[in-house]
Amino acid sequence: MSPTTASSPTGGIQYLDDDVEVDDVRTQIAGSSSLTLVLAVASFAPKCKSLLADVTSLVETEEKNEEEEHPAHSSPLVLVIQTDEADELEELAIVMGLNDVLSYQIYGNGGRLITSSEEGDAVTIDAIANGLKMAAALSSGGANGNGGCCPPGSSPAVCCPSGSATDAAPANPNDVRRLVQQSYAATVNNESGGCCVSVDPAKVGYTPEQILKAGKDANLGLGCGNPMSFANVAKGETVLDLGSGAGVDCFLAADEVGNEGLVIGVDMTPDMIHKARSNAVNRKTNNVEFRLGEIEYLPVADNTVDCVVSNCVINLSPDKPQVFREIYRILKKGGRVAVSDVVIRPQKIIPKRLKTAEALAC
Repeated sequence: MSPTTASSPTGGIQYLDDDVEVDDVRTQIAGSSSLTLVLAVASFAPKCKSLLADVTSLVETEEKNEEEEHPAHSSPLVLVIQTDEADELEELAIVMGLNDVLSYQIYGNGGRLITSSEEGDAVTIDAIANGLKMAAALSSGGANGNGGCCPPGSSPAVCCPSGSATDAAPANPNDVRRLVQQSYAATVNNESGGCCVSVDPAKVGYTPEQILKAGKDANLGLGCGNPMSFANVAKGETVLDLGSGAGVDCFLAADEVGNEGLVIGVDMTPDMIHKARSNAVNRKTNNVEFRLGEIEYLPVADNTVDCVVSNCVINLSPDKPQVFREIYRILKKGGRVAVSDVVIRPQKIIPKRLKTAEALAC
């Protein structure tokens, strides 16, 4: 990675070169001791030029404050992807989930995605500044000392007690997605004190042979069933896994479809995508692709998939009807759906302990 603008290891602005790999970007974000803002822009667009100027001014102000008032505070690292400069940069932005000409993501310390622009949003410097403030608060523990969820090394009962600000499930769809991302990122990164609890895969329907075949690194125990047991996947088919996690069901499907087929895993958590791709490399699997994206807006073409599988993910979506519209869009005529998930039973009351934000995220 060769930035065209000088920067310190903890802050500044870098314009990414066309030879940079997505894993290199992920590594840099995860290794940064400051917040990271990733911007996808087109250099020819006036609105992009204007926003870059505003971001430059914002970073310079942060650096000045860092020197004069808050020596312990690091200015944000800004990574700029100029999508019109090279096809490789456009592909990089898409893989990272930055699909609009002007879009952004903000990561906290350690590379956890905190917030991002939504497709079609009007991206402004105020939105970015507010996002950075929120990320700073979450990274430092937040006003209540819990940052909206439990920090590594703590117990949910201690950091998220009943009656606290985090006791209610979030209503804003973006907050729901962010909370789910944070919880699953903590799980894949083996951070203790996280909200999600792993389950023995044998207890939800995986056979000993499937557990061994997928590999322990691919099964994080976050499912509630085994959709592959009834998906009836055949040779040469294209299979899509909604919320693919570390790749367990994708790798099982890959063996079923063979070299003539294709398996696509979609997950909105960058840490999960990174883990799954690493698992694919270690397994030398060449008929599986892992794509960063939301299940409400799948990065998949119309009428291209034979079978959709999902394991305890659709319940996490803040817009479930949109998920099923997307499934219908990408399925071929006569396509199939195999889903393991949880539902609310009529006339049954959900315990209060399961109505918390942390329970929702898991």
